[in-house]
Amino acid sequence: MRELFSEVLALQLEYSSENTPAMARRGDLIRNIIPTEMRDWAAAAPGALLPFRGRLNVQGRDGTGLKTFVPWVRIHSPELSPSAQSGWYVVYLFREDGSGVTLGISHGSTRFDGGDFKPRSATEAASLMRWGRGLLGDEASLLGFNEGVDLGSAQKLSRAYEATTAFSKLYPTNDLPSDETLQRDAENAVGLLGQIYRAIELGRSPEADPPEIAEAREAITTIARPKSPSARLSGQGFGLTAAQKQAVEARAMAMAYSWLQANGFDNIKDVHQTHSCDYLARRDNVEHCIEVKGTTAALGKVLLTANEVELHRKSYPHNVLIVVHDINLLDLRTIADGGVVTAFEQWSVAEAQLVPLSYSCILSILE
Repeated sequence: MRELFSEVLALQLEYSSENTPAMARRGDLIRNIIPTEMRDWAAAAPGALLPFRGRLNVQGRDGTGLKTFVPWVRIHSPELSPSAQSGWYVVYLFREDGSGVTLGISHGSTRFDGGDFKPRSATEAASLMRWGRGLLGDEASLLGFNEGVDLGSAQKLSRAYEATTAFSKLYPTNDLPSDETLQRDAENAVGLLGQIYRAIELGRSPEADPPEIAEAREAITTIARPKSPSARLSGQGFGLTAAQKQAVEARAMAMAYSWLQANGFDNIKDVHQTHSCDYLARRDNVEHCIEVKGTTAALGKVLLTANEVELHRKSYPHNVLIVVHDINLLDLRTIADGGVVTAFEQWSVAEAQLVPLSYSCILSILE
């Protein structure tokens, strides 16, 4: 791999936007030869991402049509980063001037607006980087990664790459490490990426839905559009397992029960198997419907069924929505711990922002 990287960097000095012989060779290295060899690395094996359970792919690009100044090869989850414009990934960015290649932990730097790829806003990029660095900072530093990246280029896309790279490590052309060091560093980078992916699974990144909402979206897509790419990718080993979901639910129910006891409710009955709510409880001799939602994500969104929404409409104001959020998963991620209780007493559905995930459409049939 060291020799392949060295050849790409030498070809950078012969850069042309046209498909010259030098650029054709660079393209073959970036799109085919390097990814093929890298797929045999331990860093590209699914186990490298633990505790995230998803699979990995290796992809390289040097420009579609016109050749790019900064070619790249990335290791990524096909589910969480289906394209280089979206999601987090580990990436090798070859400097425009051929002076080195950086190993980075980056996020998609652009958005497609229907006609062209546009850099993400500074605010959006800063939010993503602040979150990623906060999650990985100490460990990344111990592994020899530095915050940000300098690609030595004034090109627009190069600046976009710089704005959306959380950590990087530079390999100068005149001091490229051995294959063993390259592979070890890649394993370390992918291990950090696995932590990011797991946090996304748990709904703890700025752009991630809570896992229960993400799973609902995927299930709906699988049923409604079974031939779509996202439907084909569902069920590939990411998301919470059945055991983890049960642990989160049990933790939420236990903490909600304690909250009800501490807040003057008695005659508390667990009715989640027979009713559209989870508890029936009395306070001041008035029965209340209690809905409990548990999530590993922060407080923000919860998933409600149509029956649950209707029940809250009917039972208002004698209803309570209890959200137990920021639940942690310990050991083999099957034991739930922690969590914060936020209770919404006399919760009004009319004042909530309900966002449909799908519709049932009744067609008007002309006779």
